[in-house]
Amino acid sequence: MKTILFLMLLTAVGTNTHTAITARSGQQTNAGHTLTVSLKYDPAYERYDVYAVANFTQKHFLLGPSQVSIIVPKSVANQSFDVYSSTARWTDYSTVYEPSVAPNMDFHGVNSLGKNIDVQQDAPFVLFSFSLRGGYVEGVRLFMNGKDPNSKQPGMNGGDFANTLQNHKSEEFFRNGFSQSELTALTEAAEEPGEAGLSVYPNPVTGDAVQVTARQATVGERLKLRLFSATGVELMAIEEDAEKVVDYRLRIPRQLSGQAYLYVERPAGSTGPRVACKKIIILN
Repeated sequence: MKTILFLMLLTAVGTNTHTAITARSGQQTNAGHTLTVSLKYDPAYERYDVYAVANFTQKHFLLGPSQVSIIVPKSVANQSFDVYSSTARWTDYSTVYEPSVAPNMDFHGVNSLGKNIDVQQDAPFVLFSFSLRGGYVEGVRLFMNGKDPNSKQPGMNGGDFANTLQNHKSEEFFRNGFSQSELTALTEAAEEPGEAGLSVYPNPVTGDAVQVTARQATVGERLKLRLFSATGVELMAIEEDAEKVVDYRLRIPRQLSGQAYLYVERPAGSTGPRVACKKIIILN
């Protein structure tokens, strides 16, 4: 991401640009260290949190020049996000609205020059947060590297919105969290008789809650249940003992419509599938 500092200097001398930074991917770390980035909506604060989970522990990890890009529907006002963060200084520095290659989308590249941070394995931490007028907006999601429009496509104005989290050695740590295609693939995985799985009733949903049952889970297992929007935004996350997840009443957030995904993860060392996912159709 060699152009972040250059663009910051342009701003300092009064140059105005609306072109996204070039988010150039660095080399992958030899140790296989990653920061998996996901997007969740916090209804208590009416904001979106972009958070990361590391697969390693390190004090004073030097997060270098970075970019995480957000796609929103064109119905969202054409203005930069107000971004807040306690991790580092992040700014909605690059925007492209309704490009001809994707006329129903707006692109926001949120950039940082980085900072020393402490990371702990499997402990989520927020990179930055932002709010949209009206709170939750269906269709908000993370940019998908290699799938969403690149800088050469019509209407992108040369802007590269690829996600990247690098260290001071230009090693790449970014890994994308769940996307709609990945969640769909999980729902289509064949379930073998007698294997651990998940039941949801009723489905389609016509009320404000569903009954969830974890099938063939082991007594004493601690299950993680996560509810995602159709575009992979996490809307709810709870942990519960497996024996309690029988006709378990799970509230459906009022913001949801159309479809969602319920994902359950079992502890490491479990026999049989560790994860299961169900598509939920919401008729409200």
